[in-house]
Amino acid sequence: MAGGIASNDRRRPDHRPGRVGVFRTVAAVVAGSLFVSACGTDPPSGPDRATAEPAIHAAVVRQLVEFDNTFGPDHRFTEVLVVDHVETHAGDATRQGEPGASLTDGQRSAIRAAVEHLAPVRFISNRNDYIRQDVLQPTIPGSAIITVAPAEFDDRGATVGAGLWCGGTCGLWLTYRLAEGPGGWTVTGTEGPWAIS
Repeated sequence: MAGGIASNDRRRPDHRPGRVGVFRTVAAVVAGSLFVSACGTDPPSGPDRATAEPAIHAAVVRQLVEFDNTFGPDHRFTEVLVVDHVETHAGDATRQGEPGASLTDGQRSAIRAAVEHLAPVRFISNRNDYIRQDVLQPTIPGSAIITVAPAEFDDRGATVGAGLWCGGTCGLWLTYRLAEGPGGWTVTGTEGPWAIS
């Protein structure tokens, strides 16, 4: 019976010694290439990055103001105060963010367009000027202060840390995951730890 099996193997070209290993290797390389091209793209750079960042930051601010504002999707702030520069660690309540580049005119325009139907938007240089430290409330009643981190790109899209503060017991710090689709950049979820007060 063993002789019969050996005889059958010789008649089938794909079962000759060495052929199976080569076929599996080629198949794995092709499948791996298809998987990489289907799952991600190269992060944007140069002009593409300059175009992507305003849309990304606008999507982040809108997500915070309209949906993740700690009060629910029907809540409306009296004013949205956006810190006028990016800050590292904006999405981390336990770390002090370091000021980075100023928001460009394109970023400001995109943010304003994304949320001005929800509340008036003002860009501020120093959040402490808008906080009453004695009672830990905004100086403008009912307003919210928003800070965003620089966009970080990878082959799945982008991540952005962000914080919303509207009082001593009203704050949210997190990192959003965003993806680019036919309708532009959208928030698809969060990544890593988050904090709420």
